[in-house]
Amino acid sequence: MKRKYLAIILAAVFVLASIACSSGSARRAETAPASAYGGYASNSKAANQMSWASDEAVEAPMEMEEDYSFTTASQSGGLQSVSAESARKLIRDADLSVETKEFDQIIPAIEQQVAGVGGYIESMNESGNSYRSNNYRYAYIGARIPADRLDEFLNVVDGLGNVTNKNLSTRDVTSNYVDIESRLAVLETEKESLQNIMKNADTTVDMLETQSRLYDVIEEIESYEAQKRTYDSLVSYSTVSINVQEVVDLTPVKEESRWEELVRRFTTSLGDLGDAIVDFGIGFVVALPWILVIGGVSTAIFLAIFLPIRAKVRKNKKKQAAE
Repeated sequence: MKRKYLAIILAAVFVLASIACSSGSARRAETAPASAYGGYASNSKAANQMSWASDEAVEAPMEMEEDYSFTTASQSGGLQSVSAESARKLIRDADLSVETKEFDQIIPAIEQQVAGVGGYIESMNESGNSYRSNNYRYAYIGARIPADRLDEFLNVVDGLGNVTNKNLSTRDVTSNYVDIESRLAVLETEKESLQNIMKNADTTVDMLETQSRLYDVIEEIESYEAQKRTYDSLVSYSTVSINVQEVVDLTPVKEESRWEELVRRFTTSLGDLGDAIVDFGIGFVVALPWILVIGGVSTAIFLAIFLPIRAKVRKNKKKQAAE
C-alpha cells in the first residue's frame, strides 16, 4: 500500500510540472515578435530615430573657416572625419553685361572662348537688326564653364567688350551635400537588411510587407541620388549669364573729369544731330514716291475745282464791263 501511494504522488508531481512548463512556454510565445519583419520594423524604427537625430545635427550651420571639419556616417556604420577644405562644395555663378560696337565679331568670339575652356553653350538667343536702323541688337548667352576655369574665362570676356556690370555669387552647399550622403548611407543599410529579410521570409505576408517597405526605400534612394547628381553638376560647372548689347558709343566704366565728360557729351550731341539729319534724309527719300503721288493727286483736284471757278468769275466780270 505504501508503494502504491508513493507511485500516485510521483505521478501527480510529474503532471503538475508538465502543466507549469507548458504555460511558461505559451507566455514566452505571446511576448515574442509576431514575424521576422515585425522584429526588423522595431529595430528599424529605433535606427531611423537615431539617423534623424544625426541628420538634425548635420543640418546645423557650419562656420566658414579654414580649419573646421565635419563628420559623416559611412555605410559601415562608423564615423569618418573629412577636412572642410578638401570636401567643401561651392556653387559659383556669374552674370555679365557687355557693350560692343562689333556685335558680329563678339558673339563668335565668346562661343570660341566657351569651347576653349571646356564649357558649353546651354542657351542662346538674339534679337534686333542693327544700330544703323535704331534697332540695336541684343544677345543672351547662357554658358556652363568648368568651375576651376571660371576666373580665366571671365578675364577673357573682359577683353572682348566693354563690361558694364559683373555679378559673382558663391553658395556653400556642403552641409546639404553631407546630409544627403548620410541619408543615402542609412537607406543603403536598410535596403540590404530588407533584401536579406525577403530571402528568409517564412510567410507571404512577411514577404509582401518587407517588399512594400523595400520599394519605398529604393524610391528615397533614387530621389537623394538625383539631388546629389544635381549638386555635383552645379559644383563642377559654373553657370555664366552674358548679356551682350550693341551700342554706338561705349559707356565709360571709369570716373571722368569734367572736361572729359563735356567733350564726350558734346561729341555725343553732334553724333545725335548727324544721325537725325541722316535719318531725315533717308526718311524723305523713302517717302518721296508717296509725296509725289499725293502731291499730284492733290494738285489735280485743286485745278479741277479752281479753274472752272476762275473762268466763271472772269466771264462775269467781262459781262458786267460790257453792260
